[in-house]
Amino acid sequence: MEKPFALIIEDERDILALFRQVMDLAGYRTEIVLDGNAAMDHLSKSSPDIVLLDLGLPGISGADILVRMHADERLKKIPVVVITAFPHLAETLPVPPQLVLIKPVNIEQMTMLIRRICPTERATENLPWDVLTGVYTRPFFIARLGYALERSKQLRGNKFAVLYLDLGQSSKINYLFGKEYNKRVLQESATMLRTVVRSTDTIARLGENVFAVLIEDVTDDEIPISVGSRVQNRIRKYLAKSENELQVRANVGVVLCSEESDSVENILHQAEEALASAKSNRKEMIKSLRSTPVNAPTNTQTPSSLR
Repeated sequence: MEKPFALIIEDERDILALFRQVMDLAGYRTEIVLDGNAAMDHLSKSSPDIVLLDLGLPGISGADILVRMHADERLKKIPVVVITAFPHLAETLPVPPQLVLIKPVNIEQMTMLIRRICPTERATENLPWDVLTGVYTRPFFIARLGYALERSKQLRGNKFAVLYLDLGQSSKINYLFGKEYNKRVLQESATMLRTVVRSTDTIARLGENVFAVLIEDVTDDEIPISVGSRVQNRIRKYLAKSENELQVRANVGVVLCSEESDSVENILHQAEEALASAKSNRKEMIKSLRSTPVNAPTNTQTPSSLR
């Protein structure tokens, strides 16, 4: 069965890439256009299942596109999601869209709403959320990390950080207490992570027991250190009730990134090295964090470990 077709009309390329990833994960085949004239030309030749429409476009405005679609019998029933940074423009639209999202967009809310107004049939493994824990999946995290890196290169001086958390000892927990107990540990750990980080930060489950947090807009190098410490304390208290039996250590590695970081792959690699360093030195706590190129020596990483 062919995937439904989503047309994304947006002129900001970094936002465009993120929206495209969201729609891909939601089960759509996506095509993109960067200005109003190209959008109308595209719509004259195709009938998308859903349209994501920015209002502030070069050429024909988003509002005019909405009016023209409404006047066309072939296009008028297509759901349109208007995306804008200016709420007052959305309030004065001559034709009401199916949905209005205000920038900066809450990606989780956007995905849920789009799936509601234009559902798709797709495999569970393609969901942008991990079924067990409710946090994002690795593909979505990588897409979000790519967006953060691109944004950092455009806004010189903008920093972000990646935190890795490894609960470890999954097989031991399964053996002693069973798979259901292990699942509960992962679910409650994900819930605790949500209470530690900001709502704008991205939490994902990367592997069986590994979580990652993307901390954006780091204005002070101490912020990732503070987040790492809070994660330490919360998880340590949670595991303390069974620590004597489980001997489970929650290891944390943090790496700070900037426009000098050269690729998503290298950022992930350095975060993995920070985590590995935490595992090999269980007594080491977070000491310092410096902003350097990702391909610099690994001592730029900040490992941490809970005993």
